[in-house]
Amino acid sequence: MTIKKFFLCVFVTALTGVLMCINVHAKKPAKLRYFTGMTASHYFSADLLPFFASEVEKRTKGNVKVELYPGGQLFGYRNGIDATTMGAVEMGLTALGHWGGHNPVFSFSDYFLLIDDMDHWFRARDEVHSILEPLFRKKDVKLLYYSAYGGNGICGKVQIQSLDDIKGLKVRAPVPGALASLAAWGATPIKIASAEVYDAMGKGAIDAFSSSWGSMYSRKYYEVAKHAVGPIWWTVWVNFINLDTWNSLSPENQKILMEVSRQTEKRSLGVMKAFDKKSLEKLGQVGTVKILTSEEKQTWGNSLRPAYAAWIKKCADKGYEKQAKEILKVLDRTR
Repeated sequence: MTIKKFFLCVFVTALTGVLMCINVHAKKPAKLRYFTGMTASHYFSADLLPFFASEVEKRTKGNVKVELYPGGQLFGYRNGIDATTMGAVEMGLTALGHWGGHNPVFSFSDYFLLIDDMDHWFRARDEVHSILEPLFRKKDVKLLYYSAYGGNGICGKVQIQSLDDIKGLKVRAPVPGALASLAAWGATPIKIASAEVYDAMGKGAIDAFSSSWGSMYSRKYYEVAKHAVGPIWWTVWVNFINLDTWNSLSPENQKILMEVSRQTEKRSLGVMKAFDKKSLEKLGQVGTVKILTSEEKQTWGNSLRPAYAAWIKKCADKGYEKQAKEILKVLDRTR
């Protein structure tokens, strides 16, 4: 073999090795870790997230893999938000209200009867989304889709037929907007965690509590509180991705993620309605359930206008009065 042929052989071998390395690197799938504090048994974790993950992997032909970590396995709600904004985890699912510490505008769905039901929310969705998306981008995340969460009511040992029945009751709520709503109705709001509700009711530390229909049944709250009224509260849940992670994906994979996001969002509404129907039927078998009429919801909601105004003031103090007022207008217009 001549020296010329020898060096040509070496060059071809080296080039082949480089191309193989590039090809291997190019085929390495993007791994997206997806956290949520929601329990593994909830339909978010048991149905919607697995659907999203499997569809993304299938449609990207394995180029994007989504790893699911429900039930706080990786992060809880609030520390997971911080982890996502800093890029320590790629994706997450939280209530919109969990972002309230970052911007008070995000807290609007924490207030009772600002949203009538999930159909109302999805009528307002696009306009509100156009307001929220830039605020999320400021936090270095991209909002992918919304998940429909079930209706919430008030459950206690006594039947609540009107607003007068709520006055003076010690009622549990988990977040500031809900606490403010209860105070506007004349109740004594008490903040305790979901895990403490059963014992607090059983021991008489509280008279009633706000919770979702599904939680009332699955957590067996009906054993200590048999009378429910609602719906008074519909929270918005958000699915998001770290912005740098999003920008690192190819345009083709970004398109696929958005297509699957829209499909998952649509799926969530049907799953939620079926879950609520089943829960309400079971609650009716072990206690009483009063479903508010449209007129009652309007009356109860009108009494919360001072609480809504206080929320707008909080937003104004942070420089976001325009966004808060516009969200309120959109929700009123689409009611």
